[in-house]
Amino acid sequence: MRGDFPDHHDLYRRDSDRQVAYHSAVVEGMGYGRWTRLREVAEYARLMGYSRIGIGCCPDMWREATLTAVYLKDQLLEPHLPLERLECDPLGQANLFARSATQLNVIAGMCVGHEAMFVQGSHAPVTCLVARDEKLRHNPAAALYTADSYSHSSLYLGLDRLERPGFEGWDPEKLATVSDELLPEEHDTWCRVQEVMEYAHRLGADHLGVSFCVGFRDEARVLTRILEANGFRVSSVCCKTGAVPKEEMGIESRYHVRPGQPEMICNPLAQAELLNQKGVKFALSLGQCVGHDSATLSRLECPAVCLVAKDRVLAHNTVAALYRLED
Repeated sequence: MRGDFPDHHDLYRRDSDRQVAYHSAVVEGMGYGRWTRLREVAEYARLMGYSRIGIGCCPDMWREATLTAVYLKDQLLEPHLPLERLECDPLGQANLFARSATQLNVIAGMCVGHEAMFVQGSHAPVTCLVARDEKLRHNPAAALYTADSYSHSSLYLGLDRLERPGFEGWDPEKLATVSDELLPEEHDTWCRVQEVMEYAHRLGADHLGVSFCVGFRDEARVLTRILEANGFRVSSVCCKTGAVPKEEMGIESRYHVRPGQPEMICNPLAQAELLNQKGVKFALSLGQCVGHDSATLSRLECPAVCLVAKDRVLAHNTVAALYRLED
């Protein structure tokens, strides 16, 4: 550490952390604006040397999970699915994948509470492919883009006017209890932003963290405004924090998003450490790249979920790449 700011060399002193940072940046540069998130997951897994991939999902997202498995198998990877159509058991899925020795776990659609439990219980790094949002057809970014129009009344709920329960920690039993309080019919009528707020509210998590991609800075401002209007304190960190040139991690110019121009590497471990320093009680990943989200989630001390999974090709509607497989 250097003062209160995480030192880059200390954060990435382990070779495994440097590999994540390096290969995430290479995938970003190679596929920028050309690869869907689905393909980015496969390319990242290959570069990292991962072959066994767990696919976590809630039961109503079985279609999306099986399509993910079909694609990964076609990419010569070894997908592992949860037991078909069982009641949602995120910790059971995490343990099943641990027994299968998966090297990367991919979320193909989970409700907020179960995703938080799955991330917390996973033995392997976790990246999100589909951020479940039944109301918005699994494109939760749409809520942010319409926050000042037709989504305004539902997003500015006025949770600040309700008595927020005291925060009692985030042990698995507490996360499960709060998850059970959110009924399936509510999942279908709330967009994901609403579901996140309801879950955090019932958890008593009044201080939320947002780890966002620089390309989502406008969305981060909108999200912060929504969260604060609902009585939450917000701490947010951009991916480019620290302003470390990509060359310091050995990334050649040909792997830059704009080859030949200076670029800073994303710093997901610093994002996590800064949110830990702030003492956030629940964290959201907003538009982080494949691999960068895994790094942040692995280092956060509090529960966390992906709010929006970034897909530059499909306007963040990641699930569309899966449905195309059925054509």
